[in-house]
Amino acid sequence: MGLFSRLGRQVEQFKRSAKEAAEEEAEYRCRTCDARFHADHDLCPECGADAVVSTISDE
Repeated sequence: MGLFSRLGRQVEQFKRSAKEAAEEEAEYRCRTCDARFHADHDLCPECGADAVVSTISDE
């Protein structure tokens, strides 16, 4: 495996890990599809449902 191929795989793994960590810290989520975000939305940007709630109040 070449240097650039290994580096590319490591970058992709880092991006996935960073995205997962950010989603865990998100303050809002959709009850319908469980998408997570950091900003409040009237409708879920992923599925369009009117089911966005604060994760802080869920605890």
